[in-house]
Amino acid sequence: MSNSTLKTVIVLDPETQEYKPEAHNLTADAAVELVNRLSEDNQKARVVDQKDRHRSSDLSKCKLCKQAAESASEEQPEVTAEESDSESVAT
Repeated sequence: MSNSTLKTVIVLDPETQEYKPEAHNLTADAAVELVNRLSEDNQKARVVDQKDRHRSSDLSKCKLCKQAAESASEEQPEVTAEESDSESVAT
């Protein structure tokens, strides 16, 4: 398998509103399956492309996964109180 096809899954922490690594070095199918399972548990997850295989087997120590999660967290649009109220009404 080519390293360019590997994926990382990150999950949004509802308390901190920051993404945290959930899994890495996954095939595309495995990543989609994991995201679907997390969605069923009402968790917001994203799939991130990996440039290379992550060497660390311990996800909590994987610098590349942490960097991907931090980047995704920074990309998130900030929700104002007004937007939050309108989202509550819409659901």
